Amino acid sequence: MPDLLSHRETEPAEEPARFNRRKMVRWMTILIIGTAAMVALWADPLYPNVTP
Repeated sequence: MPDLLSHRETEPAEEPARFNRRKMVRWMTILIIGTAAMVALWADPLYPNVTP
């Protein structure tokens, strides 16, 4: 009967969340490249729009 009442863990316990520098660098790179791409797409062109 004790086997039925005890709670068994089916998955190992997760490690505590830590500050991961590599993950932060990856996210900052994605954000910077994404921001630069959006600014480049939304920016006004530097040349005049010449239509004959």
